[in-house]
Amino acid sequence: MSNAYLVEDGDKLLVIDTGMPGHARKIVSYVKSLGKDPRSVEIIVLTHPDLDHSGSTARLKQLTGAKVAIHEADAPRLAGEKPWREAKGAAGLMIRIVGLFMRLQPVPPDISLKEGEKLGPLTVIETPGHTRGSISLYKVGTALFSGDALLTNGKGLFQKPSRMMNDEQAKESIRRMATLEFEYLMPGHGAPVEGNASKKLKDFVDREL
Repeated sequence: MSNAYLVEDGDKLLVIDTGMPGHARKIVSYVKSLGKDPRSVEIIVLTHPDLDHSGSTARLKQLTGAKVAIHEADAPRLAGEKPWREAKGAAGLMIRIVGLFMRLQPVPPDISLKEGEKLGPLTVIETPGHTRGSISLYKVGTALFSGDALLTNGKGLFQKPSRMMNDEQAKESIRRMATLEFEYLMPGHGAPVEGNASKKLKDFVDREL
């Protein structure tokens, strides 16, 4: 249902998002397939605490010994101190129904993030709208990991913010992303945009936002 990413930082690894519950061993198996020790996963960084992005965090932390990082505004939800997702109307009803069948195991974060902080080669960019503490992770000139702040479809075409978001805040976050330079856009859902991705995003913003 969502994308998880592995980033190399010398001998260390960072995992960006962990997917739904039950996927921790799949991530560990992939790490091993690269000839890496699972203990080389140093940090699990979450773009936001929704179940489809943080559901395997607790188990992956157990298997790797990694520290968990999330934006300070979303930390209480990951820790179980607040509801894992708030939404009104049909979206809120859907979230409550999902919550009856799948429970997010609380994880007190080891690292609370804010704008401009560094995680290996990545810089934290605050991109709220989907949640108050939604972040993107930027490797200068190379890649932007956008979480759910900016999504694509199966063909790598950008999508407008969903109605579940704070619409104006979400659009402003996308406009901010469009000021950065990167070759690859790695979204939380959908296919990556490979090659000249920042130019493609600028064109999308000019047309749609």
